[in-house]
Amino acid sequence: MTRSRGIALAVAGGAVVLALALFLLLRGGEDGPADTLAELVPPGTLVYAHLSTDPGREEDARFARLAGGFPAVARLRDSLAGVVAPGAFTLERDIRPWLGDEAAYAAVSPTDTLLLAAVADRARAEALVARIGNLDTAATHRGVRVLSAGPTSLAFVRDDVLAVGTAAAVRGAIDRAQGEGDALAHAPLYERATADRPGGRTLDLYASAQGVREVLAAREGLLGTAGALLDREGLEAAAASLAAEENGLRVAARLAGGGSGDAAFTPVLVERVPEAAVAYLGVKTVSRLIRVVGRLGGGPTVDAVRQVLADSAGVDLDGDLVAPLSGEVALAVTTGAEDPGGSSGGAPVVTLKAQTADAQGTESALARLQDPLATLLAQPGSVPAFRPLTVGGLRAFSLRVTPELAPTYAVSPEGLVLSTAPAGLAPPVGTIASAPSFRATIGDVPEDVDSLLFLDLRQLLALGEQTGLTAIPGLGTARDDLARVQAAGLTVAPDPARKTDTTAELFLEIP
Repeated sequence: MTRSRGIALAVAGGAVVLALALFLLLRGGEDGPADTLAELVPPGTLVYAHLSTDPGREEDARFARLAGGFPAVARLRDSLAGVVAPGAFTLERDIRPWLGDEAAYAAVSPTDTLLLAAVADRARAEALVARIGNLDTAATHRGVRVLSAGPTSLAFVRDDVLAVGTAAAVRGAIDRAQGEGDALAHAPLYERATADRPGGRTLDLYASAQGVREVLAAREGLLGTAGALLDREGLEAAAASLAAEENGLRVAARLAGGGSGDAAFTPVLVERVPEAAVAYLGVKTVSRLIRVVGRLGGGPTVDAVRQVLADSAGVDLDGDLVAPLSGEVALAVTTGAEDPGGSSGGAPVVTLKAQTADAQGTESALARLQDPLATLLAQPGSVPAFRPLTVGGLRAFSLRVTPELAPTYAVSPEGLVLSTAPAGLAPPVGTIASAPSFRATIGDVPEDVDSLLFLDLRQLLALGEQTGLTAIPGLGTARDDLARVQAAGLTVAPDPARKTDTTAELFLEIP
């Protein structure tokens, strides 16, 4: 099996576990669901997902109902049967009757994957195995019968556990079931990454640093974006737990390694962003913001901007602009409205607010950028120039390019404000920290964070419809799923007990 095929199977196998949650009614207690299946996979496993499947657990029944409302999950459910076994085969009819209290998936290596399912009714499980057909070979390993169908092997590695996967992965599970070999469940890194998981969780996910890079970051779309955000220098592993609540889905995550206590800051700029903002990102410095952009694939763009600034204005992006902006930075999006500068034209307004250690130096560097930027953005037949104006008591400079775009900035002792329209510099009406959806997803603003993200997805999708952003490949197909979510809030913070580890909490408000 090729490496690329193995990675593809790894991702597809993970989808199997996620899809099972759609139609399983589940059970559990305050201490969270038991996981005995991590005893059957090796400590070097790249990706591991565990799903509670006990029929009486209310938290998991709620999770299944919540997930079932997403069109993408319904599509996955409908196509899953054909992926697992072609023919007249359904998860509801053929798996649910015999499934026990838990199921798990493991990408054991880039080429070896394993699906494990607890068995409550052995006879029914055996009947399903017989129905799959094409079991062209049968062998034994440590006294356990191993059936094969092409590259896939099946075995009851324990009396109450069915394993499906590559031959090497299934044989390894048999070994561990008989006490031979170390297991992921007792690996120090796994224990560290999965510490302090919430009791109400339904789905647990774990990935080693190699798994993040080779199974997640190597993919396109949402998985690739998640991998890019997780991947950082010094990362050792990542883990997350998902729990359904009455008004949404909560994800608690931990990154082992790659963190730094000096990345923490106390958010204050959140009080300078208007209540009507539909998106907000707060990080400690502009340099961290640039690193996030780089991990999302924007590195070449940043490099191009760096070169243009140096060639056209003699401005060193890192030394002249970024270095002085060593304090907190906030990026916000508000709905457009006509402003004193006569711009925005109803288009979204993107505003960056940053603290600066050298206001005079920052203002000088931006002044040198005015003419090159005006030339770069000039429309055919026009000769635009930055004009001085006063907005909210700030002495500002604005370049009217189109009714929708008028780059405007001001530098004061409080810091830099840079916006796509003069409206971005106006004094805020209320603060985003008091917005209902912000309160529902973030709650009280923490004292120490690594980053803070808020998205009012309903309003962002409406803006996307107005501006044509939903025509971007991939976004249009995700629109129906995103429309189910009212808002999202993410808080990332350093672990106070271990500064190299980072904790994160994401809440999706789903009415």
